[in-house]
Amino acid sequence: MKILFVTEIPEEKKQCFTDLAGEDITFVSRKEVTDAQLMEAEVIMGNVPPARLAGCTKLKWLQLDSAGADAYAKLPGDFVLTNASGAYGPAISEYMLACMLRTLKKLDDYEDLQKSHDWVNLGSVRTISQLHVLCLGMGDIGTHFAKKVKALGAHVIGVRRHIRELPEGFDEQYEIQDLEKLLPEADVIAMSLPQTPDTIHIMNKEHLALTKPGSILINVGRGSAIDETALIPLQKNDHFAGVCLDVFEHEPLPKNNPLWNLPHTLCTPHIAGRFNAEVTYDRVLSIFADNLKRYLAGEPLHHTVDRKLGY
Repeated sequence: MKILFVTEIPEEKKQCFTDLAGEDITFVSRKEVTDAQLMEAEVIMGNVPPARLAGCTKLKWLQLDSAGADAYAKLPGDFVLTNASGAYGPAISEYMLACMLRTLKKLDDYEDLQKSHDWVNLGSVRTISQLHVLCLGMGDIGTHFAKKVKALGAHVIGVRRHIRELPEGFDEQYEIQDLEKLLPEADVIAMSLPQTPDTIHIMNKEHLALTKPGSILINVGRGSAIDETALIPLQKNDHFAGVCLDVFEHEPLPKNNPLWNLPHTLCTPHIAGRFNAEVTYDRVLSIFADNLKRYLAGEPLHHTVDRKLGY
């Protein structure tokens, strides 16, 4: 059995995996891994560009270090695909909370006033307890965010493909087809959707036009969920009190993209998750180790991706 571990890992954390797999496991960076190594691997742990995996006929299991899996779900072959869903909720939901508070308390405006040395009181601000928060996506990230804002007094509404048991943190839940009646009432629209045919441009020109003036738009899921060509002219007129985007239709975001210069808009380079928080990295490695134990024991894997749905 040949196991390739292509996620960056410090020496002191490798022992856990060598204890499990012994000489069968090879640690190699994703920049240095060769096509020959990929072609011979039965197991690959970590994200390699999908195009490099198309001919890997010996692959039986691909464990991603990301939650997003849509690009890998389309690959040929009947290998098992697992992701790191569950690792990113704590860190990304904190990013979302920070974005929301930044706008609610007008901190971006006060930063501008500080630069011009102007001592100006900008007046009233809102509190979280006054808000109706609409979470598009009720997975790990959406649920972590819902719990946080619910604990601070918000009324939290979730949107998902199908109604199931209501998770902790939500007051109500609806299906995607109910979006048109929900958007006009939302003070915060927090998006953490996977990419599927149903979610591409779910925030299109028509849906964006339904949003409440002065509301807050946050996207940490997939850049394709927002029609940027529709968002740009809307936000040029300061429709939203704040827009926070960590994902984009094209990454890296081109330097000449108008999103950079929109008023009350924060663009960050897909960093809400990643491994910038040590707790996230440790949770990813824990998922890897648990699934490797299961694979070697012939047990069902956790965090499996439905390759037809892409998540």
